[in-house]
Amino acid sequence: MTTKPKRSNKQTLLWGAIIGGGVFLLVLLVGWGVTSLQKSNQTSQQQVTDAQKYLVLEAAAKDQIDLGNYESAISILTEVIGQTSERSEPYYYRAVSHSALGQYEQAVADFDTAIEVNPHWSLPLTGRGSAHVALGDLRAAIDDFSKAINLEPDQAVLYSNRGQAYHQLGKLPQARDDYNLALDLNPSMVAARFNRGVLLYAMGKTDMAIKDFTRAITSDPTHAPPYFNRGMIYAELGKTEEARADLLQFIALTDDAGWKALALETLTDLE
Repeated sequence: MTTKPKRSNKQTLLWGAIIGGGVFLLVLLVGWGVTSLQKSNQTSQQQVTDAQKYLVLEAAAKDQIDLGNYESAISILTEVIGQTSERSEPYYYRAVSHSALGQYEQAVADFDTAIEVNPHWSLPLTGRGSAHVALGDLRAAIDDFSKAINLEPDQAVLYSNRGQAYHQLGKLPQARDDYNLALDLNPSMVAARFNRGVLLYAMGKTDMAIKDFTRAITSDPTHAPPYFNRGMIYAELGKTEEARADLLQFIALTDDAGWKALALETLTDLE
């Protein structure tokens, strides 16, 4: 059972999450031969067959990741890596699977190799940054997100992720700047909007925080955390009816027993 969050004089607000993602690149090298060099031609054909086989296995591993079968994906990708180690993608997807299982040290090792093989691909840097956050190494995470931003400066998610790492490190101005950049690039990005609301509340900018939580709700009315945070702020401000409406909506949407219990406790206090 989820541990019930502790209350303090300052309202406890939910945090957002580092965002990750995935794309994949297929590179198929086809050999050639001539009739007079039959042996060379057969070798080239075998290389093509092997390459196709590994691509099929890699696609099967991606399907397993989509289904949440991460251990199966790791097994398949390990077979691919054992036969062909010159491509970044199998290491990247195996790292993603390790991360999903909470195996962050193994994930970092695979992200390291993916980056070494292809230092110009931002996704392994982003994934390694997220793994560093999970391991508590926020400075390493910021370094990885910064490198990814240098490769893809128009990706809002990278600024949002780095902003949250700065936020957790207590560097609030840098966090605010990154959240602002993320929202400049993607005004409807719920994670950046929500996390900036948390930051603004911590900085004492209550009205601005409420506006960000409201915008987050408008962008995604099924996302529970903004209702909780806005409801808790309304409760702090003595706006009982608004607080009650938000907390009831949060309870209807969330599956988290600990936060739901805190919302119910706050509702009791409002009566």
